Amino acid sequence: METADMLPMDALVIVGCSWLAFFLFAYAFFSMWLFQDYEVRDTGVFSRFLFCVTFMLSFSIFEVLIFELADILTPEMRQLVWQIDLVGLAFLIAYMIPVVLFYTMSREKRLRRYHAIAVTCVLEVSFLYVFWKSGEYVPSLPYERTTTRDSPQDTSFLFGLFTLEGFISRVGFLGVNFMAVLSGFGAVNMPYESMTMFWRSVAEDDILGLERRVRQNLDMIVVKKKRIVYEVHSARVAGKASGRSLNPLGRLWGAIFPKEDKGRPQRAVEKRTLKGRIFNWIGMAFCGFCVYKMIMSTINVVFRRDRDTDPITSAVVKILYLWPSLTSWINVRFLANLSSLVFVGILVFTQTRGFLILVLKFFRFFSSSVSSNSVVLSLANLMGMYFVSSFVMMRMNLQAENKRHIDAVLGRIDYYGFASWFDVIFVVSATCSIGLLGLLNYSKVSRTAQDSFSVFDKYP
Repeated sequence: METADMLPMDALVIVGCSWLAFFLFAYAFFSMWLFQDYEVRDTGVFSRFLFCVTFMLSFSIFEVLIFELADILTPEMRQLVWQIDLVGLAFLIAYMIPVVLFYTMSREKRLRRYHAIAVTCVLEVSFLYVFWKSGEYVPSLPYERTTTRDSPQDTSFLFGLFTLEGFISRVGFLGVNFMAVLSGFGAVNMPYESMTMFWRSVAEDDILGLERRVRQNLDMIVVKKKRIVYEVHSARVAGKASGRSLNPLGRLWGAIFPKEDKGRPQRAVEKRTLKGRIFNWIGMAFCGFCVYKMIMSTINVVFRRDRDTDPITSAVVKILYLWPSLTSWINVRFLANLSSLVFVGILVFTQTRGFLILVLKFFRFFSSSVSSNSVVLSLANLMGMYFVSSFVMMRMNLQAENKRHIDAVLGRIDYYGFASWFDVIFVVSATCSIGLLGLLNYSKVSRTAQDSFSVFDKYP
């Protein structure tokens, strides 16, 4: 039986098992990675649930995208799952998570329950108004729509808040800005970290400065551990085992563990092995891709280049133009579909891995100053925006038939406007990153202010 002719019950089993697997993976990621170095007990069950559900729906979008390219499930079933995922994310990002976040922050400020509810309502209404007004600046709102006397404008309040099309446009705009800034910095930072031309020798003064900072950090660790013992003793004496009393402990551990980075010498040894050198060459290949991405984005911005053709089809057309005889013994359509599947799979894997690493860094940075509940809810909201924007942007890398299936779900959105705006922000972010890293690399002050031992991870 063909996979495209799969029975609805089989499709429901596949989708249900996928959702369950993603939810369990999200819970494991939350418990085993996100809080592995923290003595935190105050993260509520509902906050964890919202994080895991957002994680599950975000990953489900990309899974169905792989199903689309591999022709798994029927087109109608794939579109139904996409609609469920996007509607769920729309409700979480615009309504549920902000309400819970505002209420949590209000309660953390020691407000009474009814005062916290009132503040939450005011903040949520303000958030929805700003969210709706952001549609005026979106370069990719639905286009070529005819309005009648009985139908509201596309930028109306109801359209922006209660339609999937308006939600995707606004969330996509916010997420594309976030993605472009991160991509621009990453495209510059990765070659900077990997290419030998940017490495520098370590002077004696640098070594002395590092040793002095290590001694200061060790003294700080001793002081903070004494504070932890005191907090534990105070909590036991007071008989308070609630999360609110243990929250300072989580903040202290969040400040200590980044200082006790014991894995760097081991990573330095691993990088000198065969496996480490293989990964180094892979990193160099990605560096070349980053440089290519910066050049092509600059060309797209300067010349306003139309990118309606996906890169795989464009590459196949160029190859057939150079060698027309290949059509006689190669199934070009099958090769293009297979290449698109592999290419999109790599994009999904790299973007997902990169975002999870970013989540860990984001949490470790803010957990020492903000409660874990607020950080987790903020990450859940940011994660939903990121993956919705990635889904919209990834449409540019698909073939025409796959684009039509996605258009049936997302509506008539100006994807070229998204891509053009992404290129503009990407070029600006990359340019600023080049200037910033240039100052850090060639400034004498930065040589003694770097809080990194990455020089020992380089090859001799």
